Amino acid sequence: MLVIVIFLALGIFSQWFASRIKWPSIVVMAIVGLLVGPVFGLINPQESLGESAFSPLVSIAVAIILFEGSSNLDFRELRGISKAVVRIITIGAIIAWILGAITLHYVLDFSIAISLVLGGLFLITGPTVIQPLLKQAKVRKSVDSILRWESIILDPIGPMLALGAFYVFQIIEQGFNLQIILSFVLRLLIAVIVGFAASYLFMWLIKRDLIPQNLMPPIQLVFILLIFAICDEFLPESGLLAVTIFGLMMARMKRHDLIFKESDHFIENMSTIMVSTVFILITSSLTLEVLKSILSWKLFIFCAIMIILIRPISILLATINTEISKRERAMVSMMAPRGIVVLTVAQFFGGLFIEKGTPMAEYITPVTFGLVFVTVVIYGFSFLPLSKVMRLSSTEPPGVIIVGESEFSFHLGAKLRAHRIPVMTFNLFNNTAQRSKDLDFEVFEGNLLSSNDRIYADMTRYNKCLLMTQSFVFNSLAFNELVPEFGLKNVDMMPVSFTDEHARSNVDGPIRNHILFDKNFTSHWFNRFIVNHNILEMPVSNKRQLTKNDMILYHISDNKVVTFKRNNSLIDADNGTIGYLKDAYLHQNI
Repeated sequence: MLVIVIFLALGIFSQWFASRIKWPSIVVMAIVGLLVGPVFGLINPQESLGESAFSPLVSIAVAIILFEGSSNLDFRELRGISKAVVRIITIGAIIAWILGAITLHYVLDFSIAISLVLGGLFLITGPTVIQPLLKQAKVRKSVDSILRWESIILDPIGPMLALGAFYVFQIIEQGFNLQIILSFVLRLLIAVIVGFAASYLFMWLIKRDLIPQNLMPPIQLVFILLIFAICDEFLPESGLLAVTIFGLMMARMKRHDLIFKESDHFIENMSTIMVSTVFILITSSLTLEVLKSILSWKLFIFCAIMIILIRPISILLATINTEISKRERAMVSMMAPRGIVVLTVAQFFGGLFIEKGTPMAEYITPVTFGLVFVTVVIYGFSFLPLSKVMRLSSTEPPGVIIVGESEFSFHLGAKLRAHRIPVMTFNLFNNTAQRSKDLDFEVFEGNLLSSNDRIYADMTRYNKCLLMTQSFVFNSLAFNELVPEFGLKNVDMMPVSFTDEHARSNVDGPIRNHILFDKNFTSHWFNRFIVNHNILEMPVSNKRQLTKNDMILYHISDNKVVTFKRNNSLIDADNGTIGYLKDAYLHQNI
């Protein structure tokens, strides 16, 4: 129990630490796992837990991760990129499989059987490594969608191709055997049927109100685990395929109804915990002997060929005459880190080939880890700078979305634009849209609070939201809707317009800590004050000139990152610019 708890803690701590130092979380997790396991030899979870507990734990975690990724795919994202996605997961995958197998055979001297099996396996990128990098880089919507769809679709297809290649060589060795072929096809078909049937059964239970709302998340989790375990009994590794089908069908049928929001958050949180924990479990289970065995010039040449030649060739050829631009094609071709699924399935095939006595079978797991680690580090640190160089990720300062039209919000937005900070407005009334455009604001077309409208908007330039309508009810609803997408620390709202002190005191929870400027002033007051006054600015070096009657609004750093003052918070900075309202507290009763 202590071993499991320690690795849970290490996983979450790694995610937190990565966010603090602005490193890709997958890199931090790999380093922590290596330090705990092979480097300092503190603990080897595979030995401590035993193979009978370790393998099922990792496999179940991968099933949850894969379902979470597939069930959150939005088929509306395929608009404008569907041809590219289909080509990448078919033509691109076949090219990468063949070239990868040739490279494994001639560079690392693996047998043809092992090369074809691993070639299929190395197609996998996977949501465990792609999604953390996409969240950090915030690339253009088309690139983001293509990489996520590719990672989730190929996650189960890769092991199936590898398993198919393994059975082909088994048939060649044993002579043509119709029974073996029919057995493989039948069991694969069972996995597909189970995935589809489970999704229709779950939705049938939901539509007939046979599952209480409070039990929906745990029952969905049980469905995932049962599907995965049952299919794996019929055909090893087919559980990944069945779980992905279940997730894709759920994504298509649930149509983002609010009744699924709680279960989606539950599975998403489970997935976050599983990703960090399992990656550290696997890396810390390696030994120094394994690490030494992979530190060879051949491995680095193999990784270089996979990164520099095979990935770009397969993607660029597959996406000829598709909807995406040349820059987008190039960006997708420069992104293919391998992750947890590759490692776990490679261990499975390593065991099969060792049992058969295939030469060099013992090097399957070390080589796979080498590819995983090298690609994670290289893509992890290069993706963000490359996306900015290729102008597929915003090179501007982080922008601000202002929800609500008022004199104060327009004045504040104009001050931010003077510093070249992007400003987007979502106006409830069309008659204010022209004024926003005149002030060089981007105007959100549609309803910002609707996922149906947000899915088509490219908001990579923006990372903060200010809720500035004069309705506390509307601001609260917007707060709850936007926090999951932008993060709790990046959504703030204007002070509550309650005249009743008791009603004002009822504002509790996270919202209390996200009230802008000063809770004792209302949005009406700011609008009245700004009619006869302006927002003034001064260098931070002159902040001693501020008096107790001046209200600080924001701080803009030298690299144009804006921080808004929240209720009772202090802005502590040594450089940059401060925006404030002169003598605001002398006019508190206007």
